[in-house]
Amino acid sequence: MSIPEYDLLVCGATLSGLGAAAAAREAGRKVIVVERMALTGNEFIEAFNPGSERTEPKTEFGIRFRDELAKRGLIGDNGLIHLPALHPVLCLLIDSQSLKVRFLTEIVDVAKQGDTHEVLLHDSSGFQRINAKEILDTTSLRLSTPGRLFQPKRKWINSYLHSPSVGVEPAPAPFDESMSVCGGRFPSEVILKLEIPPGGSWQEARRRLYQLWKNRPEEWKSWTIAATASAFENEIPFASEAISDTWFWLPSESYPNPLAAIDEGYAFAQNMGGAERAASASH
Repeated sequence: MSIPEYDLLVCGATLSGLGAAAAAREAGRKVIVVERMALTGNEFIEAFNPGSERTEPKTEFGIRFRDELAKRGLIGDNGLIHLPALHPVLCLLIDSQSLKVRFLTEIVDVAKQGDTHEVLLHDSSGFQRINAKEILDTTSLRLSTPGRLFQPKRKWINSYLHSPSVGVEPAPAPFDESMSVCGGRFPSEVILKLEIPPGGSWQEARRRLYQLWKNRPEEWKSWTIAATASAFENEIPFASEAISDTWFWLPSESYPNPLAAIDEGYAFAQNMGGAERAASASH
């Protein structure tokens, strides 16, 4: 059986990953997206991370995506996006662009064979090898380099909060120095962020969150945790890095919001296509 051949392997169905895949697909390149989870945009949606600042898209693709969000009422004047409704829009993008996305699939190994990367994948059906001329990793942990994962220096576990006064009165001041509170697209969206040690596990993070919440002060007693994120929010301090002349790391979470991430991913992939891209890819 012959090994499937691709012009571009995108690691992560992130905002930047889907933007990059769309650009490569429009350019006539054969693209595959590999995602270890079952959903898209985990770095923002599942992390309950609405972003930190408003940005304007640089590409026509980004403008169209922003307009699609605006048409659905999912993006506000402050640039914040209603995260729970973002996943269906990304699924629509995958369908409309005819993107090949393999969910629940891990990259086990990458080996350079001449001008091609031989990639070993694993999913519920077992192992499979594919060849890719170029690799673009858009994950926060750099999942295309098993054994050399990136360790963020700062990370948070986030939760949506609710109270009878949500959207009417502001939330009280945080009651621990490791906590902060931010808003989402709508006034009713209040997000509690708890910073944890970089090496902390998911179990440790949830335990600390609920221990603090159990002992919250009186002004917080009417507030409840409505939902807790299923992924960490990470601080990724750079935008791109060349792993080799045909293998790049463009962590989607390094951008300030989902719109910037998908727009920058699209712009980056527009310029891919060989070793000439390497010189301008490294930071």
